[in-house]
Amino acid sequence: MHRVRYLIGLLTLIGAIVGAWWIVRLLKSADERPGLIISVEFKNARGLRAGTDVRYRGVTVGTVRSVAITGDGQKAVARLLVEPIGAEHACVNSTFWIVRPRFSGITAGATGLDTLVRDSYVAFHTPAERGSRLTSGSLIAGSERPPLGAEPETLDDVEHGDLLMTLLVPENHGLKPGSAVIFRGMKTGDVRSVTLAPAGTHVEVRLRIARAYRQTVTDQTKFWVARPYVSGALFRGFTITDVSALLTPYISYYGEPGEGVIVQDGYRTAAEPDRPEQAAPTVPQDALQQSAGKRPPAGDGVVLVRVTYAAIERDTFSADDEILRHGTGVLFLDKAGRTVVVTARSLVDGSYTEHDLWGDPEIADERIKVLLADGSVLRAGRVWVDPDQGDLAALVLEDARPDLTGTPSRRLVFEGETPATGEGLLRLAGPDGLAADQEIAADRLANDVDWLGGAFVVDGKVVAIYALGSELAAPRLVALDSLPADLRPR
Repeated sequence: MHRVRYLIGLLTLIGAIVGAWWIVRLLKSADERPGLIISVEFKNARGLRAGTDVRYRGVTVGTVRSVAITGDGQKAVARLLVEPIGAEHACVNSTFWIVRPRFSGITAGATGLDTLVRDSYVAFHTPAERGSRLTSGSLIAGSERPPLGAEPETLDDVEHGDLLMTLLVPENHGLKPGSAVIFRGMKTGDVRSVTLAPAGTHVEVRLRIARAYRQTVTDQTKFWVARPYVSGALFRGFTITDVSALLTPYISYYGEPGEGVIVQDGYRTAAEPDRPEQAAPTVPQDALQQSAGKRPPAGDGVVLVRVTYAAIERDTFSADDEILRHGTGVLFLDKAGRTVVVTARSLVDGSYTEHDLWGDPEIADERIKVLLADGSVLRAGRVWVDPDQGDLAALVLEDARPDLTGTPSRRLVFEGETPATGEGLLRLAGPDGLAADQEIAADRLANDVDWLGGAFVVDGKVVAIYALGSELAAPRLVALDSLPADLRPR
């Protein structure tokens, strides 16, 4: 019996030794895992514990090995194992911080809410201009909060045609990368970055407006930082505006349709100090019209663009008059490879349409912008007008992409008379730069300024341009045959 007990005790001791050896080997093998071993010091561990994640752009790329107190008791140090896939992005200028529930007040909103139901974890961000890669054994200082310039991983990528602009605000009311940009209650973009001006005089907020909504921003658009505002009186009741900004502020903007000139990338404007007074927007009547009529076959090759013209007519004895017109142009490449837009002169030349009792009108500050179907906006120069006072003009786009394609020559008719009667299709470019077709006979054209430059298409070919003449009063179709040979397509 004593021998059996002795044998059981011996086997138990051997098992304990083997188990301890296995645990030691397991811990040692963990230390020998490939990756980057670094130590990050924080003022407060904030509930961080061993075994939690290390994340980069929302992806788990490592593990917190241990959390301890420094020898002087001033800091908490987290020892991290960053796997090779994450080690490639851990640089000397990376910022490490502990993600935890963070409520920054009424205006700034809450972050790190995913850690309400799980442990805190370590995240890091590396800027676009990367420094040298960290090496194992590095000891770095952690941050108490995410870096201000870091774009959240949830931000959409910037696509071709999106508008990138800068809004100047007196102070930041809790805006941060990822904050929404709102138009008529709909999200049209987001905040990309928030930085303090070098002189400290204001805050610069970089915005992205999605390509589909780019036409909603003009030089007359008013921007403001949406934040809750209470108005009213005790006995008349109170009204709270922008209540949706109670937890998270956002950028809001508004502009009357058809006002102002569409803007280009890099546009800078200042925000309104307070929410501007504005009438409640209504649905336009033309949006209620039922779609009818035939459509041209898809891919017919006729490329239309939206043209906006703005200028100032200087008056000697009265206030200056603003000129603003929107219309259509036909885009093609000429023989020299330039990007040409042919349109009505009455759309893009104020000196042709404006008249002064005291002589020729003084037209100043002319601006011609062209909105392409892909959402990009380019400046255009008026390089030719009909010398015989005809209502035809040619524009050349500045900084057009080399791969931009236009209407092929077989779709343009430069010889022959303009049809006075018969059926044709007047094609217009809508506010988004895309074609909006109207089935209109040549002898039933209405006097409509918004149709200026529209392409009159017969059998899939552009035979004329809709125009109103120098008086903006007599609708007509102007043939393309007066366009010089060097401005015609190949």
